[in-house]
Amino acid sequence: MNLSIIIVNYKAWAHIENALAHLKQGFPQDWEIIVVDNESDSHELETYLTKYPEITIIPNPINSGFAVGCRIGVEKAMGKTLLFMNPDVIATVRDIRELITEKESNPEVALLTPKQVTSAGCSQKTFDEFPGFLNQSKILKYLRSFISPGRAPDPRSNHKDLVFCDWITGSFLLIGRSDYDLIGGWCSDYWMYVEDTDLCKRAHEAGLKTAYTPRVQVTHDHGGSSRINIDIHSMTKLEVIISKHVYTQKYMNGLKRLNTHILIGLLRLPVLAIPSFVDVITFGRSTTLNVRRRVFCGLLQYYFRVLRTGSWLSPRAEANRIADCT
Repeated sequence: MNLSIIIVNYKAWAHIENALAHLKQGFPQDWEIIVVDNESDSHELETYLTKYPEITIIPNPINSGFAVGCRIGVEKAMGKTLLFMNPDVIATVRDIRELITEKESNPEVALLTPKQVTSAGCSQKTFDEFPGFLNQSKILKYLRSFISPGRAPDPRSNHKDLVFCDWITGSFLLIGRSDYDLIGGWCSDYWMYVEDTDLCKRAHEAGLKTAYTPRVQVTHDHGGSSRINIDIHSMTKLEVIISKHVYTQKYMNGLKRLNTHILIGLLRLPVLAIPSFVDVITFGRSTTLNVRRRVFCGLLQYYFRVLRTGSWLSPRAEANRIADCT
């Protein structure tokens, strides 16, 4: 088997069906598609097992998040190359072949992602530099780029050629199986978000290179699983912040680690506090305000938990560890 396409699903079968429809034409016999179905619904699962006998569907009784879902998929994968693909990404066989060719033409590249645009044609950020104290907000990043221009490639620029960068998005990520095994795969300390940054960080530490190519383009309408309702939307926005803390705790030391933890909180709590207050006095009539209040309350609970337990991991990531031991 040459290629294993691994998709982690959470109640996004409509998106997956659209993705499969675009992959159907000319799909090679030496490629395989593996769908890890988080929090599987038995009736829905039976329907899709019957409808798509040509793909491997792995039921997962709980929503283990992205990283663990990817790890589950890799355990069943037979391909010498792995492509991790979000359910809401649209790519054709030709797109994937071009990405593989691009990687083969640049053998020094271990992890590669293409240009991603929305269905309206708007470019999305698909790479950036590793998180640090001075890039935790857009304002800080702008000030640093003004003081020290050219320090890192601009992910918003209209690049024409291959760009070597710190990390690339996990929404459409190509990597050889041997390189994946070398760096230990996806880290289960992250329930969702920043796990792609962590993967690339360990790749760099192992001497591997990460790159973005604008010469291949796929469509990605972000939010196929993360914005299906207000509960999931709030939860995933909270996990973005938590994952930043997890990365900080793992890769920074001393005062830099402490100051970055503090800065992450200071940048977010005040911004969330005012909308939360307004949401209370308006009786939750605004969905946007309600989401921010939920994130604010969840973040406060998370910080109190950190003080109590000393662990920066998300409670959901902790739950995955418990599940692994039972």
